[in-house]
Amino acid sequence: GLFACALCLGRFAHNVHRCKSEFLWDSKTPTFCCWNTEGQLVNAQGMQLCYDWQRPNSCLNSSKDHIHQCSGCGGLDHGAQNCPQE
Repeated sequence: GLFACALCLGRFAHNVHRCKSEFLWDSKTPTFCCWNTEGQLVNAQGMQLCYDWQRPNSCLNSSKDHIHQCSGCGGLDHGAQNCPQE
């Protein structure tokens, strides 16, 4: 199947790098994050989230300034591909 979009968590065919949805795949739940003007995935506090953390292979960078937060719900123990909202 398709991978989940980091913004809307949708697993349907669309350009996940340009998704501008304000809601998750269910069209009801507001998105947790958004793309900033520089094309970075940011949470409501404007902090840049690790995009690799949202991908199927995840990320192994453990630097404290590297934010591993789910772009779908804000959880800290998973990325978008394993989000329970998805």
